[in-house]
Amino acid sequence: MKFSSGVLLAAIAAPMAAMAFMQPSVTSRGVMNSRMSQENFQRSKAMTELQMAFDLKEGEVSNMFEGPAPLVKERDACGVGFIANTSSGDEFGTNKVLTEALTALDCMEHRGACGGDNVSGDGAGVMTQIPWKLFDEYRSDECAKPGVGFVFLPRDEKRREAVMDVMKSVCEANELGFIGWREVPVDNETLGPMAKAVVPSMWQFFVKAPKRLDNDDESRDGFERTLYLVRRRFDVAMKQANLVWDDDDSEVYVASFSSRTIVYKGMVQGCVLPQFYKDLQHPDFTTKFAIYHRRFSTNTNPRWPLAQPMRVVGHNGEINTLLGNVNWIKAREASKSIDLNVGEACDIQDLVDYDATDNILQKCNTQDNPTILDPLIDLGRSDSANLDAVFELMTKSRHRAPCALMALVPTAYENEPALKNNPEIVDFYKFHGGLLEAWDGPALLVYSDGKSIGASLDRNGLRPARYSITKDGTVYMMSETGVVPDLKESDIIEKGRLGPGQMINVDLETGKFKDNIAIKSETASRHP
Repeated sequence: MKFSSGVLLAAIAAPMAAMAFMQPSVTSRGVMNSRMSQENFQRSKAMTELQMAFDLKEGEVSNMFEGPAPLVKERDACGVGFIANTSSGDEFGTNKVLTEALTALDCMEHRGACGGDNVSGDGAGVMTQIPWKLFDEYRSDECAKPGVGFVFLPRDEKRREAVMDVMKSVCEANELGFIGWREVPVDNETLGPMAKAVVPSMWQFFVKAPKRLDNDDESRDGFERTLYLVRRRFDVAMKQANLVWDDDDSEVYVASFSSRTIVYKGMVQGCVLPQFYKDLQHPDFTTKFAIYHRRFSTNTNPRWPLAQPMRVVGHNGEINTLLGNVNWIKAREASKSIDLNVGEACDIQDLVDYDATDNILQKCNTQDNPTILDPLIDLGRSDSANLDAVFELMTKSRHRAPCALMALVPTAYENEPALKNNPEIVDFYKFHGGLLEAWDGPALLVYSDGKSIGASLDRNGLRPARYSITKDGTVYMMSETGVVPDLKESDIIEKGRLGPGQMINVDLETGKFKDNIAIKSETASRHP
């Protein structure tokens, strides 16, 4: 048998390149990493029969190609985590949860990146329970917990007012009682030049639940579905009104629109976030939980909307199967309306009625109706934004958040000894594997739909994730330990880390903490 020289070289080079990843790391000066002495290195080298291709130059310990520098030298990754305490304070939580989350965010600055001005950040943000004490003037006996939207708007007053009018009219057309606007207090002087040049105008708006939505459930899922669908109407209505621009003052983006959660984020460093958003310094900003995220942008240029957390997810990593995932989601959305009971007459006009909105999300194509809804996914967005969009759709369509994430980002379940006594979990993954393609990382995902909060690693497990539980019931989850300086070892009653494909979850109603097997077994017992 004959081989071409190219094939022969590839056959020789491939195992050598693979083995090179096991060699100890070296600096640019050829000094060996302190973790392995010269003696140990010589011993490990002797254990393999791979020899250097060429004679070593003086001072060199290896002249083998270790791989592309971005893969073998870079160690940057986003910083992400959450804090949850459902037992302290009243129904609105405490300010301590927020302040600890902001401290943790600041301590993860080394995991983020900055712009060329050394001040503007790739992105930082927090997701919390809506701070009802802070927003007390917008509440009433009739509507104690209205829907709250946080929107980035153009700086130009005429543009901004035009967009506001369209958003208000869309809300009113869908029977959301418009309560009013609130200009978010900010300090633009804290921003770096790059962020300041494109900073949007920050506004919040408040809406009452539709009166026709009188059959909503206790968790107000119907109201949440209406808010979700109305939000996806905004972009369509603005395009129809020709409110689309192509300059540095064109940003219109809804960071959150919910009666449960709110997101404060921006193109800033972690320490600048509470300086920029003055709300985050207010003692009446109380919450039962907080997700925090410091971004290191890897495949998109930093922009205000791309800061995280997204609307339900804070993501550390990359989705390396993105192209296939996007294409499959488009196909699966299109196939939903093929159901014989729905056909071409799938009605996505009524965004208010409880049963109608449930039907829209479960049976109708929400991707390819650009005159009614903004497309679900788009390759023009980041991988995190597309993952967040699909995850959000699933949480709005009767999937509990842990269930949605288990289906989207499955573990390696076949022949897994840890699941030997839990066949229901294996059955869950087998069933959903035929319904949805895996979104593979590496990825650490922190999530909340306002009803529960948790974190999960994808099956590669290449992102650090540790957690601690204290005597007062607080659950701390973070990319690395030590980011909450006042956390005393004597107060910790349990600690651990997530392995590949593992998940933890905290029920924000009961405060119950569930480990990997507990939450997955509970979920699998419901589905399929």
